[in-house]
Amino acid sequence: MNQQDYLGLSTQEPNRVVSFPASQSLHASAASVSDAISTGIPQLDEAIRPPSPGDVPGRTREMDSNGVLCGHVTEIFGPPGAGKTSLALSIATSALRNGDKVIWIDTGSPLPKVRLASMLKISSDATPSDTPEDPIRNLIYFHAKSLPHLLALLIRPPKGFPPEDAKLLVIDSVSGLFPSYFPNPSEFKSRLPQSGITDKTQIQWLMNRKWNVTSDLGNQLVKLAATHCLAILVVNQTHTRIKGQPRATLCPALAGGTWENSVHTRVAIFRDFLPEDEGNSKGIRFAEVMKRAGKSLSLRLDENIVPFKIEMDGVRGIEKTPPPIILPQEPIEKNISASQRKRKVDEIADSQDEDSDEEFGWVEGNDAGFSDGAG
Repeated sequence: MNQQDYLGLSTQEPNRVVSFPASQSLHASAASVSDAISTGIPQLDEAIRPPSPGDVPGRTREMDSNGVLCGHVTEIFGPPGAGKTSLALSIATSALRNGDKVIWIDTGSPLPKVRLASMLKISSDATPSDTPEDPIRNLIYFHAKSLPHLLALLIRPPKGFPPEDAKLLVIDSVSGLFPSYFPNPSEFKSRLPQSGITDKTQIQWLMNRKWNVTSDLGNQLVKLAATHCLAILVVNQTHTRIKGQPRATLCPALAGGTWENSVHTRVAIFRDFLPEDEGNSKGIRFAEVMKRAGKSLSLRLDENIVPFKIEMDGVRGIEKTPPPIILPQEPIEKNISASQRKRKVDEIADSQDEDSDEEFGWVEGNDAGFSDGAG
């Protein structure tokens, strides 16, 4: 196999330490990323696609970059039952159908192998190609029983993981194991008297350790994606964010500055209200691109919101469907008197306790009992 010398190392003297600009190194790493994996919804593939070659260094517009990009981390988040796992299965089906190896890591909900095999069979019958007779043989499956198991597999991977010919790594879900080890602020504060911990420095470290673990995990996912040219797809759960918002808003459960920088593409899956005259609106989901090419999309545009349905053979985009009703953003009133803001302690729900998350403004919800197997 011919390999291009992107860094010009062949012209250097042997046994010499070579230095080169970081921009040249970035171009070399981006040049090794050759394509993307389709989501199974052409409209969503186009919405995820970077709008210009400048958004992805080393790429050209003519390159096949529709879908989930290799070499980057893509996040799917949404409430339970919205269709997150179904979309992840559709992306895995696209990779397996092309003869690529797929790594699937589950943290609670078992992989629906029967449905995946059915999707592969239906898709192979509909589109004949040169794929292997049994594409599911290229699926590598791991079950992470606990958060330490997941971190050990990703941060201290065994020899040969991930395989060199693997193209897609799916984690369903990346946030599923965190609530068991990091309780919500109210529960954590209630345990402090029993633990006997009074040192403020130690308490602050315990309050922030979730974000430290999240940062390490995000950095490692970026490293795996870049060094192995992997398309990493993480399924993230949701919780409610109140601080800094005009109303309660569903946000990714794993968040923070480092995690935000790790995510290259973010897609939100949800159900929403449709116009009353829409008769066949039952079962319609929406996939909204909220981050693309590492940049958050501040404006909600119709072309970034893709309606789709979940069927036996996977997911299918809907051509003509009115967009969901987008409520206008109301300005946050800053001049509110203290008497209007104060409430009694017993009137504030646990999900509104934000004292421990002042740095990020995230509200920790106790979502350990939620199951995301269907979505």
